[in-house]
Amino acid sequence: MKILFLVPPETVSLESSVPKALEGGKGYYPKLGLMYVAAYYQRETGHVPTFIDCPPEQVSQEALADRVRELQPDVAAMSIMTFNLLDALETAKALKKAKPDIKICLGGPHVNLYPLETLNLPEIDYVVYGEGEPIFTNLAKALEAEGPDSPNLKNIKGLGFKQNGVAQVNEPETDLLDIETLPFPARELIDVSKYGHIIGEGSQFFTIQATRGCPAACTFCDIRKTTFRHRSPESVVDEIQIALDMGIDDLFFVDDTITIDKKNVIAICDLIVKRGMKINYKISARVDTINPELLTALKRSGCYRIHFGIETVTLRLLKYLEKGQTAEKVERACKWTREAGIGFFAYMMIGIPSETREEMMATVDFAKRLKPDYAQFSICTPYPKVELYQRMLNDGIIPEDYWQGFAENPSADFKIKFWNKDFTDLELRELQDECHARYYRSPTFLLKEIQKVKSWQDFTAKARMGAKILTQRLRF
Repeated sequence: MKILFLVPPETVSLESSVPKALEGGKGYYPKLGLMYVAAYYQRETGHVPTFIDCPPEQVSQEALADRVRELQPDVAAMSIMTFNLLDALETAKALKKAKPDIKICLGGPHVNLYPLETLNLPEIDYVVYGEGEPIFTNLAKALEAEGPDSPNLKNIKGLGFKQNGVAQVNEPETDLLDIETLPFPARELIDVSKYGHIIGEGSQFFTIQATRGCPAACTFCDIRKTTFRHRSPESVVDEIQIALDMGIDDLFFVDDTITIDKKNVIAICDLIVKRGMKINYKISARVDTINPELLTALKRSGCYRIHFGIETVTLRLLKYLEKGQTAEKVERACKWTREAGIGFFAYMMIGIPSETREEMMATVDFAKRLKPDYAQFSICTPYPKVELYQRMLNDGIIPEDYWQGFAENPSADFKIKFWNKDFTDLELRELQDECHARYYRSPTFLLKEIQKVKSWQDFTAKARMGAKILTQRLRF
């Protein structure tokens, strides 16, 4: 059984709530979730799969088809979000043209939301929903032992499959994985030098994950009120050592809120210091999950930036989003972070239902007052099946379940909707451009960035992105 783990070429991805100026040119992030599935499959079967990450490797659909004809894989597995569902379907068509008997398996966030709808698409043979490591491996074992007509497929929780043209989705796997027992992601299957980010601190960037889940109640988030689990400090630091041995010196912890358990994070920091490891890293955190003691430990062990979800300065909108924080808490956390010598990235949000233009500009002013290293102003977007989307449907703000329609019949002409009754989508995009321009046109910010440039390549990448931001159409 030959397995191909695949990140499809970017061809027809949907536009997100982040402006294109900040999406393009920032670098490539590794697909850590798919690397976890590949590592688990490899450990449990003894087979070494192939892993092709098309965007950073600059592999086109045509080149990928040639690789498939050469490799002759039995199954191609992709992990997808709703935004790259169309990419995956175009790739599936190309793979089946190159090798008609290849089986296509999809997993990931989109499939977790729409398993049956995804399986009903003609290009798809299998879907894995839930934590995919053991589910996909059980599928591969059944196919290798008994082929696509295996009677055991119906016994694999979290699996959807087709037999004789009939789609069947099994019951979900409700038992959560003990993430301490998972193998480290299969970084050895890819070329780590292909990944990078223009606002990193080291010479070679990669990602790592120490926790899963988040108990917070933010209504716009797809992991709202999920069970928080963490790995031991020894496991995390052992993985950091492997990364260092591969030449990686800049890590991003992709955990949604790693600082839920402060004691565990401090223990990780202390162990990094104890082992004498030299690593640059950044994390994401809620402002109400940090304190000076934690920040001191983070700084001492190599943390150079924290990504905070701040969203808005307006209290009524924070309550609407169930963010569970106030402007005062934000200011306190940012002050502590600066005093600890750690930078921070501010994720801001505009276009929240009922938000006025004045409130949006107040959020920009608030961001400038906080003085983050960087700020990003996203447009509030009700994503599939999140609590915010369900409430807006129930309240009649959104007239129909258009994400359901896209899941059933994905089309390249689908457009993201924002749903602020006082502004058109175009007006919100223009306001978003204005927010970024107001923030990034500061001479102080520009001088600070020039002082941080590490190389000519770094300078040109930042200059290209800056030019895109500063030349956006402004409304003032």
